[in-house]
Formats: sequence, structure tokens, C-alpha cells
Amino acid sequence: MAHIRREQLAAIGIHHLYHSLDSMLDSQAEAGYKTIELLGMAPHFLMDHEGYQDAGEVRRKVEDRGMRIAVFTPECAVYHYLMCSPDPAFHARSMEYFKRGFEAAEELGARTLLTNCIGGTFDEEYGRVYDRAVSSLRELAPAAADHGVTIAVESVRPEESRVATTLPEMVGILSDVGCDNVKAGLDTVAMGVAGETPRQWFEALGDDIVHCHFIDGRPYAHLVWGDGLFPLEKYLDVLNEYGYEGYLGQEITDGRYFDDPNAADRRNFDAFRPFIVDDEEAIA
Repeated sequence: MAHIRREQLAAIGIHHLYHSLDSMLDSQAEAGYKTIELLGMAPHFLMDHEGYQDAGEVRRKVEDRGMRIAVFTPECAVYHYLMCSPDPAFHARSMEYFKRGFEAAEELGARTLLTNCIGGTFDEEYGRVYDRAVSSLRELAPAAADHGVTIAVESVRPEESRVATTLPEMVGILSDVGCDNVKAGLDTVAMGVAGETPRQWFEALGDDIVHCHFIDGRPYAHLVWGDGLFPLEKYLDVLNEYGYEGYLGQEITDGRYFDDPNAADRRNFDAFRPFIVDDEEAIA
């Protein structure tokens, strides 16, 4: 039977964009979450290439509600800080931004930082962007290790990048980076857009998948489970078959949820309830 531990479900706050950190955390705790994937974006956690807000205060707010921060995801999909910017000064600032992210992750209690390879312009030669993705991740890996952080790199949709949009590319990038703390993040929407499946990802990468953005889609959009077309139970079966014990980030981003993000949290968590087992319960 498909199953998941409650602690594996990691709430994300993009659909709480117009609500405070306290409001978001109250909603997610009340919905049943025990784990947070915190985004480094306003209004929930502010950071730039020079520093960040008091991580200890944010961590206390989370832990006071009986939750913990397991994954930190700095904003990395808009044109402020990007992994693959071709401009040298922009790229240098971006590298410093991600390094601040590792520091913040450690203070927040997160052992994983999720990112991607967005940033190359679409008129650039593919190989130049690919090489820059590899060199950037190689540069960042030692800084992440200094803070006990593993970098999880997710694929994205072709509208966001011309590099790292498919499973074969992710396999190649991780192989070329060759660092023990640079691993894969499986995003079910990017996966679905590419015409791929969870089984293909786990067959190719296995234990190198250390985090998932595990959300419903059609295949586009990032939807509450039940609003898309993905087969939740079948996907969980694959994760169970391959022994995946990492977190499943609930990256709900569609604008339809912005007016009432609390209802989205409740409906999304409720979709998993039939599959949740207690920590103490042995899995047959």
C-alpha cells in the first residue's frame, strides 16, 4: 500500500505570497504539517547577496508551532539572483547570494538547499549555459559543505530555461559536477511537462534524488492534489518501491489559491491523509 510519513510532507508558502509569515505558519500547522520548506522570498524570509533577516527568530516561530524547517529554497527563478547569468558581475552577486543561502540554511536548521539552473539567455549557445551551470555548482559545493548543506538541483520547464529541463540533462549535469553534496531534486511538474515519470527518474538517479517538489499538475501549473491529473497513489507507490525517505515539498503556486491559501493547505494535506503512517508504525 502507498504510504508516507507525516514528517515527509513539507509545506511551502508561495500561495501565501500576500499573507504574513505568522499567518502562513498558523495555516500550515493547523492543516497538519510538521515540516516546512522555507522560501527565501518576501514576505516570509528576506535575503540578498549581502545578508538576511534574523534566521533564529524565524526558526523559533516555526518550532513554537511544533514544526521544523527541513529545506531552504532561496528565490532563484526571477531575474535578481540566478545560477547561470552570463554577466560576470551579475553572476558574482548570484554566487554570493547562494553562499548567504547556505549560511541561512544552517541557522534555520535545514540540511538541504534547493535550486535550479535558470539564468542563461535564450539566445546563448546551449553549451555555454550548460558549462556555466556545471562550473557554478562546482563553485558552490564547498561553501555548502562548510555549512553541512546538500544542494538539490531541480529541473525546470522550457519556458524558464534552455538548460536542465529534462532527466538526461540532469544526469549529465550531476555527473559533470561530480560533487558528493550536489544531488537531484525531482519536480513533478517539470517532469510531467518533459513527458517523464517518477519511475524513470528513480531508475536513472536512485538515491541521488534527495528532495522532491511533489505537486499535482495538468502537467503545467503547480496545483493542490486533486486539482490536476497526476495519480497521487501511483506516484507514492513508486517512491515507496525505491525506498525514498526524503521530503515532498508542496509547491502550490497557481494564482487561484492566493485568495484563500489556508483552504488550499487543508485540501492539499487532506489528500495525503489516507496514505500517512505514524512514525512508530512499522511499514509492511
